[in-house]
Amino acid sequence: MSYRRERRSDNNDSELEDLKNRYYQELRDKIVKIRGSGKYLQCPYCCNHRRGEYDFRELGRHASRIARESKSASFKEKARHMGLLKYLDRYGDTLRKSPRSSWRNSGQEVSYLDEKSKSEKPTGGEVTEPGEIVTQAIEPGNKDSEPGEIVTEQGEIAIEPGNKASEPGEILIEPGETSVFAKESSVKSCGRITKKNLQSNFCAVPASPSTHRGKDELFVWPWMAVVANLSVEYKNGKYVGESGRKLREDWVSQGYNPARVHPLWNFRGHSGFAIFEFNKDWEGFKNAIAFEKSFERDRRGKRDWYAAKHKGDKLYAWLACEEEYRSEGLIGKHLRKNGDLRTVSDIQREDRRKESTLVSNLTNALESKSKKCEDMKKNISKTEIFMGNVMEQKEEMAQSYNEEIKKMQQNAYDQLENIFMESERSKDQLEAQRVELEMRERELKQRRALNESEKLKINCQKKMNEMALMEQKKADEKMMKLVEDQKRQKELLHERIIDLEAKLDQKHALELQIQRMRGAVEVMKHMTDEGDSEDTKKLELIEEELKEKEEEHDHLMALSQNLIIKERNTNDELQEARKELINGLKDTRANICVKRMGELDGKPFYIAAKRKYSHEDVAGKAMEMCSLWEDYLRDPSWHPYKIIMDGENPKEVLDENDEKLKELKSELGDEVYEAVTTALREINEYNPSGRYPLPELWNSNEKRKASLDEGIEQILKQWKTYKQKRKSDEVSQLSKSKGATGDVDGNPVFNISP
Repeated sequence: MSYRRERRSDNNDSELEDLKNRYYQELRDKIVKIRGSGKYLQCPYCCNHRRGEYDFRELGRHASRIARESKSASFKEKARHMGLLKYLDRYGDTLRKSPRSSWRNSGQEVSYLDEKSKSEKPTGGEVTEPGEIVTQAIEPGNKDSEPGEIVTEQGEIAIEPGNKASEPGEILIEPGETSVFAKESSVKSCGRITKKNLQSNFCAVPASPSTHRGKDELFVWPWMAVVANLSVEYKNGKYVGESGRKLREDWVSQGYNPARVHPLWNFRGHSGFAIFEFNKDWEGFKNAIAFEKSFERDRRGKRDWYAAKHKGDKLYAWLACEEEYRSEGLIGKHLRKNGDLRTVSDIQREDRRKESTLVSNLTNALESKSKKCEDMKKNISKTEIFMGNVMEQKEEMAQSYNEEIKKMQQNAYDQLENIFMESERSKDQLEAQRVELEMRERELKQRRALNESEKLKINCQKKMNEMALMEQKKADEKMMKLVEDQKRQKELLHERIIDLEAKLDQKHALELQIQRMRGAVEVMKHMTDEGDSEDTKKLELIEEELKEKEEEHDHLMALSQNLIIKERNTNDELQEARKELINGLKDTRANICVKRMGELDGKPFYIAAKRKYSHEDVAGKAMEMCSLWEDYLRDPSWHPYKIIMDGENPKEVLDENDEKLKELKSELGDEVYEAVTTALREINEYNPSGRYPLPELWNSNEKRKASLDEGIEQILKQWKTYKQKRKSDEVSQLSKSKGATGDVDGNPVFNISP
């Protein structure tokens, strides 16, 4: 539905535009005439209106009101008045200057239909305007026609001497200049004056661009140029060519700035012609003239277009004048629809007229405004004097009236006050009784609800406490079982380690004994004679014993390997338990805590920065120095250690003669030096390969690494403390709930004796 509505509105708009142009051309070609007397004019389409005469401005407002604002006007009436508006806009200056004959003497109204019938059936010798004669159509061979008459197809002769405005269809005669504009292109030869004779006797319409151009030459306005010989192609049964936008962009880039380009199309497609429209101002005229001259210089103007037999693929262009405007075909239709014939002097006069009219209007408006202002000032002064007297009288009357009203109000107020006091006393008594009764009712309801809610609450709390105690017991049992299991595992590990050490010693002793027996066997083999049976028996006994010892050694080796594997697994479990302890004691501040081994302490740096940089950002400087030395500590290329011999064993100690450490001690003092060396020792001991801080269980009182037993004891202490605190909280909550004397919502309950 929306698409149909849009299409219908587009059709209406296009039809309205066509009708407007048609009625405008009727006014322009004098088919319909605007009549009047003196400076007053009459609307040619509203002759039966009760107000028939208007001046020029009122006529324009009348046409605008009907064309744009009227809701009762028909479609054609709007189109007619829109055409009238367009005609007044373009030919208003000429219309106001031309004298008007009085048409009132005729005694009849001239309507649009009357004018149309007159144009269709002209009567000979009827005088319509001063100097304008409408004659009957003269047929060929008519003896009444005088020689020298100008005879057209319609037989009209229009002469206005002394009028310089060149209206279409008129013959204008001036001293030294005569112009003829025929309505029809063909003139009938009736034996008197033909088209050929007219061209010989009068200055006819320019036929070629070489004609001299002056201020009185007629141009198409807005300024337009005709471009011919555009390249076209034959596609799908029609001729196609470049779009107007593409042509405009090409010529704008060359500096001629056409406002719009309209390619001309017919039923066969693109015609090969285009109309270049320029701006209406003088800059547009300058661009149009330059555009035409550029083609004339290249011998591609209007004369060259008509003279050339073989035009090739070059473009031809010329400025649109009267000849193109009155021609038949696509060019003439487009020019007549979108432009008018104007002279340069007419446009200049119209500009000057508009300026002078504006100045005179503004001057008149200013004078009228100043007069109105003077009158308003006088009226204001008179009104002020009158208002002053009236206000004085009003104040006196109001004062006496207010005094009487005050007395009456005071008496009424005293009476109302007595009545109000009595009513307030009775109301207070009734309110007190009502409040007392409501309080007793509320207390009884609260006691009843309290008894029921307290029972439910106490039962619920009992169940919750019992469940909490059971859960607590289960958790305590699990915790104690876990601690006992860990202790038992630790004891078993210690026993396994002792047993493993004893078996290792036994293994070493057995290996020594086996080696000794092997040596004894070898010695016996070399020392024993072949015939000595006793030595041979001893040797066999020793070899058997050696085999038993070797079997026992192999058994011990296998057992030792199993114990080593079990020890490693147990050690891994202990390390996991140690990690869990570290994670659990991260945030604690007790004696057994977690310390990051190799982390640099920032307090000595802050003290040193405060001492060294007293007037600057101490915290920022301390952060910079601390971060710098943290980078040094993590640098694997810096290893300030040296090897010394401790007896027969080599020992790695800190090199106090290192340049960085010496510079640190001299610049920042002993405290910072101690902090850095402590962090170095911890990194070298706990993480020499990674050189980054590691968390470790730490005994802060004894300043040493804490054992796993100490960590477990600390966890148990914390658990017992938490358990006692939780029990005390539960007891206090239970006592509060039992000793409370409020209802479920926390409102106090009052014990009221019956």
